[in-house]
Amino acid sequence: MAKILYLSMSREKYSPNYFPYLRTYIDGVKSPDVEFELRGTRVGRIDSFRFFEVLDWVSILDSVVAAEQDGFDAVAIGNILDPALREARSMVDIPVLGLGETSMLTACMMGSQFSLVGVNPYFGGRFEENVARYGLRDRLASIECMGLTPHELDACFSDDSKREKAIDSFVAAARASLDKGAEVVIPAGGRLTAFLNAVGIRDVDGAPLLDGTVSLVTAVESAVRIHRQAGTFVSRRRLYARAPQASIQESAAEYADGYNVPALKRSIDRSDPATQRTEE
Repeated sequence: MAKILYLSMSREKYSPNYFPYLRTYIDGVKSPDVEFELRGTRVGRIDSFRFFEVLDWVSILDSVVAAEQDGFDAVAIGNILDPALREARSMVDIPVLGLGETSMLTACMMGSQFSLVGVNPYFGGRFEENVARYGLRDRLASIECMGLTPHELDACFSDDSKREKAIDSFVAAARASLDKGAEVVIPAGGRLTAFLNAVGIRDVDGAPLLDGTVSLVTAVESAVRIHRQAGTFVSRRRLYARAPQASIQESAAEYADGYNVPALKRSIDRSDPATQRTEE
């Protein structure tokens, strides 16, 4: 049995339609011997602006560190922008996968070029940054947007008139990307993927729509198997170098208190031999 934490950048209060659907969908596509726990961020309210998004990173990092301490086998960050993905990998030994990176790499196995169709234009620049970071500029045909906010899209799950408008907007954006050479369309967001699945749209004019949620669930399950077989998953050579234990011991408490990261404080206690002897 494997236990995986699935993190969203929103939370149920602000995504009352998306969250219940996502829970049911993950349960339907996961392996029988794998347990997924879905969790949101502490706030998760702001739609599009990176200042507030970065503040939510603290919640994600706290959850990732705590997940390793609590015996989870891996973490899936189910947001297309891959918030705090690299930072999380540098701190824990369990696999941490992101929706954006996983979706793009999967799309590269499905066609020569892919497009990203996002909900609103504010994400476009960050999509460009991540495509470049993952070395996939030559595989990107275009980035398109629908002109909605994520929370407006959430309402489309239950409002018939808004639903049709969102479908038309997505199809128009997808067709624009096909005209620019895309062979695979990535609905750029877990909420958008869930919406398209809910209304039964799986392709546009013969081009497949990549299901990022299934890709992420499948990939993170595979990562657990790789980790168990190999004993390691993430390299510590350069990009994901981990702070020396002495540095963690010296500074983690101050960071934990200053930025409200309780799991970081727990990491000190668990690495202290005196504490371990007391617990034993």
